[in-house]
Amino acid sequence: MEHLQIILPAVLLLIGFLLKLLIGRKCDLPAAIQAVCELPVDIILLSLSFIVAFTIAKVDNQASGLFYCFIGFLITILIVLFWRFSIDAFFKGAKWWILYLVLNFFLSGFAVIKSVSLIMEAEKKELINNNFKPNLNLKNERHF
Repeated sequence: MEHLQIILPAVLLLIGFLLKLLIGRKCDLPAAIQAVCELPVDIILLSLSFIVAFTIAKVDNQASGLFYCFIGFLITILIVLFWRFSIDAFFKGAKWWILYLVLNFFLSGFAVIKSVSLIMEAEKKELINNNFKPNLNLKNERHF
């Protein structure tokens, strides 16, 4: 299927968002805003899971994968801080909570795009390498 790498993560995030919003909470504006503010945390954790999958999928990916994991952990800490700041600012009535939210969506969006492209680039390289490898399993056959 075309664009499955975009559709599946988006559906997974939507399901998680709706479950958080609708299960065990009354659906009002503060609860909806709190769920929206939590969404970048879900996005970055999804990104980290893609990077971990990339890292453990192949031995050749371990060095770069661990680097991306380290950077992802740092970005995750930042996103969680901004999430907390945005919730606190919202409940205090400050309007700048939106700035934290936008920044969080920017950071987490960049992270998920990068993690998906990391996996897709690795897949493309693997396909290219497999298509252009000489067949070394040929038997020396003698034709008499």
